[in-house]
Amino acid sequence: MFDDAHAAVDEDRATLTIAQGPFELRVTEDAYGNFYLIDGEEVCLEVADPLSPDRLFGMLDLRDRGFAARVNDGFEAAWAEGMVVDEV
Repeated sequence: MFDDAHAAVDEDRATLTIAQGPFELRVTEDAYGNFYLIDGEEVCLEVADPLSPDRLFGMLDLRDRGFAARVNDGFEAAWAEGMVVDEV
């Protein structure tokens, strides 16, 4: 899992971002895919292309506070258990 995440990030950009702080990178296998939590009430989920899973097909925008709260709770738990990455 970490190898996939590492391959998806430009090493120079990641190193610069971490060095600028405050920034913390953690790796976990408890979260899948990419999502954006907006103002605690909206969740945008990336949808992979079914014919090319490494490419973005679209975004799904869910405006549901209950779902957003559940996603936030899940993220917080995964973050707390995630492995801190000090070097890229």
